[in-house]
Amino acid sequence: MTIQTFTGTLTIVDCAACHMAFGVAEHFERVRRDDHKTFYCPAGHENFWPQKSEAEKLRARLASAEASLVHTRDQLQATEYQRRAQKGQNTRLKNRISAGVCPCCSRSFQDLRRHMAGQHPDFKEQSK
Repeated sequence: MTIQTFTGTLTIVDCAACHMAFGVAEHFERVRRDDHKTFYCPAGHENFWPQKSEAEKLRARLASAEASLVHTRDQLQATEYQRRAQKGQNTRLKNRISAGVCPCCSRSFQDLRRHMAGQHPDFKEQSK
């Protein structure tokens, strides 16, 4: 009979098929939990840990946060483009009104042009 002395720490694992309890080294358990590879109980049944490891959960949260950041940045950029476009439209409309052009029917009115030039000379600058 051979006697073996072991001074490490074992984690007790129950086989998923036969429920036999057996010990595995901490490092072995950590590696198998991370890589999800198959290992065997002393009776030969296949076992594996399907749950995500902490590292995998952290990577998934990081990827989700990065995707959220990209989405938010894209929304901000689209909003900025819309704001600039609206500002351009407002400026164009104010310029037309200052020139005496009706914003609805595009007809030109001399009286409106004179009125805008005489009574509201700073009207175009207010839009900027």
